[in-house]
Amino acid sequence: MPWNTVMHRYAAGKLHAGSKKGPKVGSRAQAIAIMLSEKRKAAGGSSEHKSLVGRMHERREDTDERRRDG
Repeated sequence: MPWNTVMHRYAAGKLHAGSKKGPKVGSRAQAIAIMLSEKRKAAGGSSEHKSLVGRMHERREDTDERRRDG
């Protein structure tokens, strides 16, 4: 769901957590989290966040190896 659609539904009080029967979303951060989750599902599970975290982890390992080697 696009950003403007999510925020419009949130502002109108029509955005629900889970399903339409679920509780209404109470915070802007939760509305953004729902939007990102739906985008990940639409992209087939791949996520920019996961790839970013993976790259950060690789850098940390490289740095740790350099520190150990001296």
